[in-house]
Amino acid sequence: MNRSSSGCSLCSRSGIDTRAHVYSRENGWAINALATLGAVSDDKEAIAANWICANRALSDGGFRHDEEDVAGPYLGDTLSMGRAFLTLYAFTADRAWLNRAEQAAKFIATNFKGTSGYVSSAGAGALKAKSQLDENVGLVRFANLLFHYTGKSVYRETAEHGMRFLATPHVKDHRGFLVAGLLIADREFNTPPQHLTVVGAKDDAVAKALFAAAIKQPVIYKRVEWWDKREGPLPNPDVEYPALERSAAFRCTETSCSPPVYLPEQLTLK
Repeated sequence: MNRSSSGCSLCSRSGIDTRAHVYSRENGWAINALATLGAVSDDKEAIAANWICANRALSDGGFRHDEEDVAGPYLGDTLSMGRAFLTLYAFTADRAWLNRAEQAAKFIATNFKGTSGYVSSAGAGALKAKSQLDENVGLVRFANLLFHYTGKSVYRETAEHGMRFLATPHVKDHRGFLVAGLLIADREFNTPPQHLTVVGAKDDAVAKALFAAAIKQPVIYKRVEWWDKREGPLPNPDVEYPALERSAAFRCTETSCSPPVYLPEQLTLK
């Protein structure tokens, strides 16, 4: 399926043979990676996700794996797309992507929550689904970051449920080479992300330059926001920024924020 017929630059760029199968999970991985590439390289073509939304989305925020699911829906597909949407929001400041990320998180909590962690499949015809370590690692990281972006405790609760599964002794005994992901999830769950906010109109050249510098910061676990006051409050208005006559950026921690930064080259995370 080429770009001219479907509008899906992602499919051709990621090497997917669309004459066979197009999977939500794998496309979510690619979208997330290409969105990150777009942030650091100014390759705006890398943030295409519309084809999957049009052809694999379910009505209530989730995603099918392929054109038809045998025993789905599967956790991996909605999780992968939810994480990609959150990355797209961080790198575009378009709140429509954040809304899609929230819809995905709600679908996961409704359909995949088990007594211990989140199970891999919610299909009625599936074998008894189990909670997979790698999927719960990804879900903890996604839900925790979504909590910081929105301030909504329900996503923190989603992350907590997954973290309890990861912390159980039987999971620790079988984690093998996946221990790195578990440790990253634990660190992020217990530490707020580094926080950068640009305050200024989205049609202001200085604000655009500051935001471009913010999203290029070489830190994976970060919260980057662009507050154009014409759009109303930020989704998580947990920081009160001063009223300024020109666009500026701020680096914030849990307890304080930096003085306003006016030049992109001065905006750095450590």
